[in-house]
Amino acid sequence: MSNSTQELPPGWAQESRAQWVSIPVIVLTPLMAMLFAIRAWARHTMTGFATEDWVLVVGLVFALGTDTAFLVMVPRGFGRHIDVLSEADRYFVLRAFWLVQMMYKISLQATKISLLLFYVRIFHHIAWFKKVSYATILFLLVYLVATTIVSVLQCRPIEKAWFKPGSDYPGQCIDLLDFFVFNGSVAVATDLIVLALPLPLVWGLQLPISQKLSLLPVFGIGIFIVTVSSMRLHALIATPSVDLTYDLQGTLWTIIEFNLAIVCACLPSIRILLVRMLPSVFRGSSLARHRVGDGHSGATAGGSWGHKSAWSKVQGVDRKVAITSKLRRDETSSEEIILEDHGGIKKTVRYDIEYGSAR
Repeated sequence: MSNSTQELPPGWAQESRAQWVSIPVIVLTPLMAMLFAIRAWARHTMTGFATEDWVLVVGLVFALGTDTAFLVMVPRGFGRHIDVLSEADRYFVLRAFWLVQMMYKISLQATKISLLLFYVRIFHHIAWFKKVSYATILFLLVYLVATTIVSVLQCRPIEKAWFKPGSDYPGQCIDLLDFFVFNGSVAVATDLIVLALPLPLVWGLQLPISQKLSLLPVFGIGIFIVTVSSMRLHALIATPSVDLTYDLQGTLWTIIEFNLAIVCACLPSIRILLVRMLPSVFRGSSLARHRVGDGHSGATAGGSWGHKSAWSKVQGVDRKVAITSKLRRDETSSEEIILEDHGGIKKTVRYDIEYGSAR
């Protein structure tokens, strides 16, 4: 125990905010892992893993590592005032906290990149969207490398970061609060970009209003993550303290942020699975239907067929009708629709019907 413990205010040594760490980790970690397992099974059985899935695996691994580190830190004093920790516990907690800073960054940026790669796969035929998405991915990668290096080298020598701020250990450190606030600001900005980028394209799809509204939970989680990032930034600004093990407002929002980011990334694939398992509930009238008969021919797509469905009368219903269909890509239509049918993509196509007497 520190020699200064007896000079501290009454009750200071007993105060603890460990529950601010343990409760969200215990609640969110199983939820995140379960949803990822469902997503992985859905992707494996329906389409196989794509690039964004493997990137999200990286995010998951580092998220689990971060959650585990937080849980290990709690019994050693994380959540209590740094002044009341023993030298051994203080060294252990601050060293783990230094490591957590890198793991959290990798998890969060990998999750954002996974979402952007998913967007690119869906809207690959839209040139401007691909350029903006890849530019954002490049920025996130460069930013991740830069901030990870700064986190590792925040003190000179590196091991000074593992000692109490203001200690007599020789060396220099950057201002952690300023660094955290900068990271928080960039996180809010990139969250907004990742959330807003697909919105105009999704809303512009030729989908029934009911289907568009069914996508709201996915984007609702995204909006909540932006809110969490903003709350984290506010907490960092509002609590400029060197008591790293007790002032955990920013840590609380950090835990919520990176865990829910993975939850958000898993929701689209889970919805696809539910569509296949419960088609009457999730598809309704949006399932494409094609039929020919009774002297009529045509096609409907439940609102996702361009702008209208066409039917034409076949003259001479007593004759057999030979019908050929030509699949034609229409760049101006919603060629790909999110969260539909096999593998999560339903292609909207146009049919040219030719009628002729069968000899």
